[in-house]
Amino acid sequence: MTFQMVTTCPQNVDTIVRYFRYDSAPTFSSPELQAAFDAALGGDDFGLKPGDVKTFRIKLSDKFVNLILIGFNCALYEKALPIFRKATLRLGTILNELKSEVVFVDNFTNMYFMEKAEIARQFASTLPLCDYAFDKYMIKKADYTEKEIHVFANEDIEAALQEGANIAKGICIARDLVNEPAEVLTPAELANRTIAFGQEYGFEVEVFDKEACEEFGMNAFLAVGRASVNEPKLIVMRYNGGEGVAKGVIGKGLCYDSGGLFLKQGAGMAAMKGDMAGSAAVIGAMCSIAMNKLPKNVVTVVAACENLVDGAGYRNGDIVHTMAGKSVFVASTDAEGRLTLADAITYMIRKENVDSIIELSTLTGSCANFFSDVCCGVLTTDDDMFNQIAAHSDIAGEKYARLPHYEEYREFIKSDIADLYNSSTNGAGGICAGLFLDEFKEDKPFMHVDVAGVTFAKNKKNGYPKGGTGFGVKTVYHYIKG
Repeated sequence: MTFQMVTTCPQNVDTIVRYFRYDSAPTFSSPELQAAFDAALGGDDFGLKPGDVKTFRIKLSDKFVNLILIGFNCALYEKALPIFRKATLRLGTILNELKSEVVFVDNFTNMYFMEKAEIARQFASTLPLCDYAFDKYMIKKADYTEKEIHVFANEDIEAALQEGANIAKGICIARDLVNEPAEVLTPAELANRTIAFGQEYGFEVEVFDKEACEEFGMNAFLAVGRASVNEPKLIVMRYNGGEGVAKGVIGKGLCYDSGGLFLKQGAGMAAMKGDMAGSAAVIGAMCSIAMNKLPKNVVTVVAACENLVDGAGYRNGDIVHTMAGKSVFVASTDAEGRLTLADAITYMIRKENVDSIIELSTLTGSCANFFSDVCCGVLTTDDDMFNQIAAHSDIAGEKYARLPHYEEYREFIKSDIADLYNSSTNGAGGICAGLFLDEFKEDKPFMHVDVAGVTFAKNKKNGYPKGGTGFGVKTVYHYIKG
């Protein structure tokens, strides 16, 4: 799918799209289009409610074309952008049903709930998601046509369209990574793909092997991956597009999580290939950041490994020592992500010297069960960091709920024979997991984002296919963009 700003309707157009006020008749940018509409549908009461989409056939010049009308109400300020995105996802589905190839989107007039450039950016970052399919292992492929999307504007929105398209590309990269089987996407393969992304889109990638991580003292990270024949990889990505100290972003990189000796139960284990969705989000975001050449500096880290079962694996009851020097009693080998992330945080602080850290991880069933697939849980003791993320929620279309961080909860992760437990002794699992990570932030502003319930869709919904959603790419992108 390609996007281009135009000032006239292409001659070879097969589909025309018009967003318009649901309580008035649509108008068009050219007399020819207006005359074609009036001749076919003029005076009709379409009865479109905000967000409704209807399809018609009208004659334009000497041929018939599809006309898609989308009702809208800009007075719904707080709901306008979510309704716009949802209607755009519905539009994408219809374009595929019609097998449209050359699409003309008429002027976004009367869309005064935000600037035209932002509307164009939202449109271009949403529509391509409808053409996503992970079908590389299937004989029958998705039957999506290649589309040219021509967007009419009387002001320059070309850069906004391309920025949005590049954000969508980053989301699709994240989806691909989450959807890959674990036998394919090993830590080494994740590292190799990240290197390729860096070469293609313009960011530096450095990969550290097991021996290098041993020298760093990342014993907690290495303990988690000890049972797998696929050795851990520490993947570091650096993008230098601006001046000053870089922001740090960390993504959980469990390429597969069996739970270790604390073995997971039931059919849900099949979805554990997606336990690296946090890393997929930060990799996808780095691709979008580099593609759009944001004038910012950012370092991202992924501690990639597999948590499997073997005689060499770590055990419930073991004590592991982190890169920070703190000891951790392993109450559960299925609370492995926080061990890998603890060392990743320390590496980020001591080796990369970032000014702050945001971390994304599919960390706890607690948050997934509590928030379902509506939003993710956020824990930080830094109000400014949460406010930065919350300010971008509407633009990103990704929702967050702040978790409490009362000092009483920290008692739940204190051990009598080590510095910390890696699992709560008294419930509040999602909160305690975040506070465990907070113990390693040293003097840096830090925020934990638990995306466990929102990164893998069980069913097709609202333009999102079953499987990886790419949640978190927009959050990281807009956080870095500022």
